[in-house]
Amino acid sequence: MLASGCWPFIKQRPYDIVANSADTPKAIFISGINSAPLEADLDFTLNSKKEQLEAGFSALVKLTPGKVHVTIDPKSSFMPSVEGVEVHKGIGVHPVGLVSTQIAKIDPINKGEKVWTVRIEDVVIIGELLLTGRYNPERLVALTGSGFENPSYVKTIIGAQISDVVAGNLKEGNYRIISGNVLTGDKKTKEDSLGFYHSQITVIPEGDDYDFFGWNLPRPNKFSIYRANMFSFLTPKKKYDLNTNTNGEHRGFVLTGKYEQVFPLDIYPLELLKSILVKDIDQMEALGIYEVAPEDFALTEYVCVSKQDHQRIVREGLDVMINEVG
Repeated sequence: MLASGCWPFIKQRPYDIVANSADTPKAIFISGINSAPLEADLDFTLNSKKEQLEAGFSALVKLTPGKVHVTIDPKSSFMPSVEGVEVHKGIGVHPVGLVSTQIAKIDPINKGEKVWTVRIEDVVIIGELLLTGRYNPERLVALTGSGFENPSYVKTIIGAQISDVVAGNLKEGNYRIISGNVLTGDKKTKEDSLGFYHSQITVIPEGDDYDFFGWNLPRPNKFSIYRANMFSFLTPKKKYDLNTNTNGEHRGFVLTGKYEQVFPLDIYPLELLKSILVKDIDQMEALGIYEVAPEDFALTEYVCVSKQDHQRIVREGLDVMINEVG
C-alpha cells in the first residue's frame, strides 16, 4: 500500500491527518453511510464491488489488533461478510454518516489512543490493488445540485480536471462549483481538480446578490433554520433552491442553543471553539479536541448566526495540538 500510493486513504484520529504506517491503531472505522446533502448512493456505486470490498477489508483487518468497525444503513446490500469486521447499523439523518459520530457511539477515543479511518469507496481501491496488483484511482462521481442540467454519475479518476467531469452539463449563469458536498466541500473553478477524498461535485447558485433591508422584510421564499421568515412554520417540508449567501456578516459569537441541537458528539461545541481561538491547550483537551474533525462542525457552522468559520477554526486547533502535544 505504501509503495502503490494507497496509504493516504488511511487517516488517523485524533487530528484527522494521514496515518503514520509505523503506528498500530486500537481499531479502524469505516462509514458505509453517505448522509451529507446529495451524496452518492452507496448501494448504486458499490453493489458491483463486493469482491474488491472483501479483499480491502481482509487487508485492513491485518493492520490492527482490534476490530474493523463498519457502519451501514440497515437497507444496504453492498456489504460482504468478512471475518474480523464488525458491522453496525446506523439509522437517522446527517450527521449519522460522519465517522466521528460512529466512533463516539461504538468505541470512543481516549487520550493517548489512535484509531484509523478509511472511506468505504477507498476500501474498493485498496482491494483492487491487492487483487490485481494495479492501483486504479477510479471514482464514480455524483454530479449534484441545481446548477447541473442533468444530475448524474460520471466515471472518472482521482484528481481529474473538473471541466472534463462536468463538460456539457452546467447551466448558464452565476454558479459555484464545489468539490464535495455543500457542507464540507471546497470551492473550485473548472480549471481545478477533483479533491482526493471526494466522490461528488456540487453546483449551486452563487449568492452574491443582496436583499434590500436584508432580514427586516418578510420573505416567504427564503429558507431560515430559525423559521424567521413569514409563516415558514406552515410549510415545514417546502423545498428551496439554496445558494451560497450567508445572509449576514461575520460577528462575535451569539448564544442561541442551536449548536448543541445539530452537533453529533457529547461535548460543548461553542466552548471548544472559544478555547481554540485563545489557544488554551488544557481547555481544548478537556473539551474533547481529540474526538473531533472539522467536518463535525459543518452543521454548527451552517446554523451559526454569527457567520463564524467553524471548520477552519477546528482545523487550526488540531494543528496547534499536533505542534504542541504531538
